[in-house]
Parts: sequence; structure tokens; C-alpha cells
Amino acid sequence: MAAKQRPSAGLETRVGALSLSLMLAGGIIAPLRFVLNKIAVDGGVPPFAFAFWPMLFAGTVLLGVAILRGEMPRLKFTYIRAYLAVGIFAMGAPMAVLTFLADKLPQGLISMVVILAPTLTYFFAILLGVDRLKLLSIAGLAAGLGGILVIVLPDVSLPEPDMVWWLLLALLAPLLLGLGNVLTALVRPPMMPPTVFAAGMLLAAAALLLPIMAASGQFYFFAGADPGVNWNFLYATLLNAIFYVLFLEIVRLSGPVFFSQMNYLSVAAGFGWGMILFGERYSLYVWGGTALMAMSVLLLTLGARAKK
Repeated sequence: MAAKQRPSAGLETRVGALSLSLMLAGGIIAPLRFVLNKIAVDGGVPPFAFAFWPMLFAGTVLLGVAILRGEMPRLKFTYIRAYLAVGIFAMGAPMAVLTFLADKLPQGLISMVVILAPTLTYFFAILLGVDRLKLLSIAGLAAGLGGILVIVLPDVSLPEPDMVWWLLLALLAPLLLGLGNVLTALVRPPMMPPTVFAAGMLLAAAALLLPIMAASGQFYFFAGADPGVNWNFLYATLLNAIFYVLFLEIVRLSGPVFFSQMNYLSVAAGFGWGMILFGERYSLYVWGGTALMAMSVLLLTLGARAKK
């Protein structure tokens, strides 16, 4: 009986002003994680270390907040399964793949691959019964993907033929993200507070990254980097804590497919941060692609509200 009710729960989500506002906020702050990562790594922090510590710290902070609010985390199998499933598939494993490939593929190509996450989220949502096939939703996904292609294809190519194998490995990242987004809607226990769930999945992701960091020889204990660089761990911790609470609330309110559109918003916001922080300027391809991504969000919003 529970198995039959699960898909219908995903169909009861609604897109309203709150979910749109949360997605806008999340899309604006999400690119800052990559800015902080670049500053930290350029300053001498190993990539896996900068993925691990902010997740551990953010999970610990949210756990403390939850306990202070009287929201004691539960350790029953259902809850542990939820922490592990979302922490591994939506966070830890994709982060490990992307970190490993950071110096093996052009950054533009990695961005293009990751942006397949919304399409794969929709695929898994239909496959697992969380969403239905809708014309507006398909059009929205196509517009968003088209916007990304307009931006990245003029500059993206494989410098070496052998990189095709790294490209195939990179496809694991959006596959894992898409599955992780849908699992969030499926395995989250009813009425679990977002602070508790976010703390659990962040700590689960950190637990996955710890042996990867150690095995890769990238263990870092806040010594050896350029002066002031370690402040980025604090900024990344706060960003993780805020972002993943927003993630859970958007999925709860409007479903994983709607949340996945934040990938498109994040790309557009990333260009804005580049202009503000680094004085970057962009071509007409970028602005045309950004317009298509804005159209994607509109179509997905209408599709989420449509009955057919």
C-alpha cells in the first residue's frame, strides 16, 4: 500500500511564490560555491579537502541547530537510509566525480555535461512515478538545455581524442544528481525537518568523501595554504548549510524536477557573479542562452501547474 501511495505524493506538489523565491535564492548563491572552490584550490587547498571539510562542518552546524530547536535526529533504518541515499547520490558521489575530473577535461565541457542533470531528473521522476510526462515540461527542459548549448558549444572541443573516456566518466555526475534529486522526494520520511535531513545527508556525504580524500593523498588540516585562504572553509560551510536546506524545501514544495531547473539559474547567476567579482564580459551567445534558460524556468513552472 505504501509503495502505491508514494508516486501520488510526488504529484501533489505545487509551484507557488515561495518555491519560486527559494529557487531564485538558491540559484543566485549556488555559483558562489565554485568561486570559493577556485580561490581555495588556487591558494593551495587540495580539491577533495575543500569538498570534505565544508560538508562536515555544515552538517555539524545544522545538527546543532536542529538539537537546539528540539528536533532530535532519529537513527531508525528508514532515516539512516534517507541520509545515506541522498547524501551519497545527490552530493558525495557527484562531487567526487567532478573533483576527480577537474583537471582532465575543459571546464566548459564539464559544465555542459553537468547541465544534463535536469533532463535526467525528469527521466528518473517519470521512471519512478514521481512525475508525469507533460508537453510543457519537455519544452522547458529542451529550452534550458538549448540555452546551455548556445553558450558552451562555440568554445568547447576535445583537445585530445583520448579525453572521450573522461567524458564518458563525467556523465556519471548528472546521472547521480538526477537520481539523487528524485530519491530525495521518495525516501524522505514524512514531517522530517529540513535541518535534520540536511544535517544527516551532509554528514553522510562527508563520510563518503573522507576515505576518498585520504586515499588520494589530499588530506588537509588547515596548514600550508596561502594566508587568509582558510576563511573560505567558513564561507563554504555557511553556503552549504543554507543551500541544502533550500534544496530540501524546494523538493518538498514543488518536486525534484522543478528543483533541477536551479542548474540553469545557477549558470546564468554565475555569469552575473563573474561580472560583479571579476569584471568579466560576455558575448551575445551568453545572453541568448540566458534568455532560453529563463524561458525554461517559465515553461517548467507552467508545466508543474498543469494537470496534463
